[in-house]
Order: sequence, then C-alpha cells, then structure tokens
Amino acid sequence: MTALPDDLVTALDHWFDHTTLVTPSISYAVFDRSGVLYHHGVGEFLLDGRAPAIDTVYRIASMSKSFETAIVLVLEQRGLLAQSDLISAHVPEFRDPVDANGVTMPVTVRMLMENSSGLPEDNGWADHELGLSRDDFLAVVAAGLDFAERPGDVYQYSNIGFWLLGVIVENVTGREFAAFATETLLEPLGLSSTRYDAAHYDAGRDIAPGFGTFDEGATWFDRPFVGTGIGGCAASMFSTVSDIARWSGWLSSAFDPDYADDSILSRAARRSMQRLHTSTPSPSDRPAEPQLEGIGYGLGLFVENDVRFGLIAQHSGGLPGFSSNMRWHTESGLGVVVFANTNGVKPGIAATGILRAVLDRLDPPARVIAPWPSTLAAAAAIEQAILDSGDVADADTPLSPNLLSDVPAAVRATRLDRSVAGVGGLLGTRPPLADRLTWAASAAHIAWTIPGRTGALECRLEMTPTRPALVQRLDIEVHASVTDRSPVNRHYRPSAPGAR
Repeated sequence: MTALPDDLVTALDHWFDHTTLVTPSISYAVFDRSGVLYHHGVGEFLLDGRAPAIDTVYRIASMSKSFETAIVLVLEQRGLLAQSDLISAHVPEFRDPVDANGVTMPVTVRMLMENSSGLPEDNGWADHELGLSRDDFLAVVAAGLDFAERPGDVYQYSNIGFWLLGVIVENVTGREFAAFATETLLEPLGLSSTRYDAAHYDAGRDIAPGFGTFDEGATWFDRPFVGTGIGGCAASMFSTVSDIARWSGWLSSAFDPDYADDSILSRAARRSMQRLHTSTPSPSDRPAEPQLEGIGYGLGLFVENDVRFGLIAQHSGGLPGFSSNMRWHTESGLGVVVFANTNGVKPGIAATGILRAVLDRLDPPARVIAPWPSTLAAAAAIEQAILDSGDVADADTPLSPNLLSDVPAAVRATRLDRSVAGVGGLLGTRPPLADRLTWAASAAHIAWTIPGRTGALECRLEMTPTRPALVQRLDIEVHASVTDRSPVNRHYRPSAPGAR
C-alpha cells in the first residue's frame, strides 16, 4: 500500500476549505490497487450533522457505463457476441440509419461502447427516462432513431447507445441485466457495496439521498431517486469509495505485468477499455490544462493523455441529486473518487486537481519499459567504444549501415571530442549501466548517461526490429549535470535488467 506523505494528507484534509460548496456533502478518497489510502467527508450527507463515512453509499450514475462495458466484453470473451456485430442482429427493433444517397450505414456493438454510433447527445432527456420499461424503450427504438453523425466517424455521448447494449446483454444471456452483472462481475470482484437499486441494501445502511437547491444551498429540497428501468444498465448504480477503489484497481491492474488473473475478463480486454478509441473535444467542465495533450473515449471510459504522467482513465456521473467522478493513473493505479449528493457540482474539477497533487508528490512514471536484452547490450558496447577509441564504429555490436553513412567518420569524431570536452572529460570509474538508465520510448530504445568531470553525456540509441537487432540511431548530448535529463519522455522509465 502506498504511503501518502504527511504534508499531502494535510493538503487533502483542507482541499475544499476555500471552495464554496453548493452541495450537502462531498465524500472523496485517494486509492491505489491495494485499496483506499485516504478518505475524507465534508458536509452533512443527511443534513443531520453527520459527515459521510468511507462506507456511505452514493449514486454513481454514468460511472455505471464502465461496468456495463465490462459485461459486454465478458460476453465477447465467452464467444456470445463480437464487437463487430451489427446492433440490428441482436435487437430486431433497431434500424440502421440511411444516408442521403439511400446507402445503409451499419452501427456496431463497438460503436456504441466507444460513443461513435452517430446518435446525438441525450443527457437532458435520458436523465428523466431512466425508468423506461424494456418494452417502452424498444417501442421508441422501433419508431426510429435519428442520427446526428455518420456511424463510426466522431464522438457523440449517447445514453440510448448504452441502453441498447443493455438490451443486447439481456437478449444474448436471457437474463435481466442487473442480475447477470451482479452475478458475473460484482460478486466475483467482492464489490459487496455496489448495487443497481437502493432497495438491495440492508436496512440501516447509510445511503446519501439526493438534494436540489434553487438558492445556492441556502435551502435544500429532496430529489427522489430517479427510477431504474431499461437505463439502469448505464446509470443506476450505487456504490462507495472503497468499492470504486477496488473496481478501478482491477481495471488498472491490466497494466501491471505482475497481475496475471484473467479469470473474469482478460487483461487485454480491460486495457482496451482504457485506450483512446474516439477522439473528443477538451473537457468543457474543467479549465484549460496545458498538461493535457489528448483526450478521447475508450470503451465505457474517458481516456486522457497527460504530458508528464501518460494515460489517465476517468468517468463522471450525474443524475438529479447526484454528481460523481472517478479517475486513475493507469500505470501506477493511483486514483481519486469524488461523490456529491446534488447535481451540477462538477466533481471532475476537484478530482483532477487532487489526482494531479498526488501524482506530482509521488512522481510515478508514465510507463515502466523493459528494454530488450539486445538494446542494453548495444548501449554497453557503444559506451565501451566511446571510452576505448572514441569511435562508435568500433563498437562490438551490429550497426545499421545508415548509422555510419549518415555522418562522415571525421565529423563523428569531431562532434564526440567536442562533447567529451564539454563535460570536462569522462570519468574513469562509473556506476553500473543499469543505474544510469534515464528514459526509454520503447523496448527498442534506451537513454543513459556517461558521467564526466563537470557534467554528463546523455546517449540515446534505437534498435531495428530485425533479427539480429541493429543500432539504427545514436544521439549524444551534453548535460551540465549528471542529474539533468532530457525533457522528452522523461517519465517513461526503463527498468533495470532483472527488474520489472
């Protein structure tokens, strides 16, 4: 379990001190794959003086979509459907759209999961139609649906699309969705505090009710739970911060090479949920973030690419009376969940800031990359040639013809002499190469330092995919300090030989 520094815990304790909270309560937690590392409750979830506890239940709304997607992928893993299947093959009431030229544009299961079906955004309507019966929903589908985009082209957030996935699950399994999901996913994962209906909790369980306000929180009125019907598969779930920590830890464990359990859903399928499939605009509920260099929808999850830390998976939830957000760093499993029991709170802003503070403080790598043995051997050989003769052509490793022909030998020698002089000459003794690895872009790439008297050389090489692998590129730069690192990909860290 990751230990959070005392100063970070203090900052988290006071995170909302200078924020005007227009919500009866907020429950938030930091977690890793082992579970909750920190929890704090603010406000009164029942308006009775009690702050939310770690086991207080909140409605998580559209955070449910990641659970639903996992269920669809379980069915694919069992050979009962394929992502390429047409929706019309599983839901006879559904009709594919037709373009202006009369050409049918097929919609697939995958398009629904990645929000590229072409169905338009429907949150305002869907939030109040969550309780539609299966028959009533299928009547809506049979009457025809209008498409705002060509299927497969662009992102449009569609609740109806996920409701269709729920119908598919029921048609394929012959089971009611919530019962099948509970038996297949929730119970095996030990998510004992996660349910699709508040009525399924034992009497006396603390469940945060939903509230609304028209005067910025001066007074509150009850927002009864929106009924659960056909839309329950995509937005009806209730959970706790502990269960969300367990859920996200299971998803992110797909990126942990030491975690080998594929019994419920394969690691490959779970990784696919957390990979960008449909590019999306920047988040409208958060300030512009220069460190966010890409965002999109995966399968049932949003995926962000952070300049420094790499991939972050996340999803918000919102229903009348509730707001939520969960997010985690896929490589390390560090994450944050924020619940509020009113709508419109935009917990994604707080969750983003908290996770950024945790990542900045703990500094996990964006990725840990295990270099090929041939990559490490080439680095050792190149370094030895630099030390012995000053000519990389003498390296005892296969070199690609372009490496020597791209730069004349005399120019190479002059450049290397200048670089060595720039660090005051190279030291006669050095730490092992494994201790001097700085970053890697892939298993076929490595960067490392050679210490000098007044600085260090950073060497970077790339290997070919051939057998044997050849050194196809070599760059050498002067750094003023041994601790300096190239700014590019500096959080893509290579593992030492024999380590992860």
